[in-house]
Amino acid sequence: MKLLPMSLVICVCSFHASLLRAQENDASDLSKMLKEAQELQQQAAEIQKQNPTTPDAKKKLSEMEAEAKAEAARQEKEEELESQKLQAALRQQLDAPGKVSLPGWTPATPQFKVTGPAVKKIVGDEVRVIQTGTTSIAPKEVADSWEAAATAASNLNRGRNNISSNGTITMIMFLSTRTDPSEEVKMEATRAPGEKLTRIEISSPLPKPVIEGE
Repeated sequence: MKLLPMSLVICVCSFHASLLRAQENDASDLSKMLKEAQELQQQAAEIQKQNPTTPDAKKKLSEMEAEAKAEAARQEKEEELESQKLQAALRQQLDAPGKVSLPGWTPATPQFKVTGPAVKKIVGDEVRVIQTGTTSIAPKEVADSWEAAATAASNLNRGRNNISSNGTITMIMFLSTRTDPSEEVKMEATRAPGEKLTRIEISSPLPKPVIEGE
């Protein structure tokens, strides 16, 4: 609302500049342009009078701003509450007893030596089962073996990322079943320059927990 009169003032200034050019180029148009400029100034003054700067208008604007701030605060509080509920549900899922293992269809990794038992960890907004280990074969060979296994299974969706950074090679495979509910497995194979072993991390998300109130 405050910018509208200002925009008209700018237009008026533009007309004045045009008037100066008109004096240089064509004096016959000067009278016409002066009249148009005066009319535009009158319009700007009229709009400025109508601009809601009265106490009532200011009060209304203040009330609208307060309502907007209150709504933003409400939404922020609601999101925080939902986040707390999610974290509580994830913690409960993490602490639940039972066998911790990857899906039975997870492809075998050649020459894979585990560094310990599979564990559950909260990663972002989900709990994942994670198995780590090493293999003597290169990351590309690991990814190739997983891709071949997925092709042979014929009922798996797959994706692959090949990454090279400063000599470090990382191969990532994503596999998922075509069932409902779907199961997913991610394999990440990494070897840095000079390393003799490829580090492997295989993970799979657990089903989304039921959140209180949903």
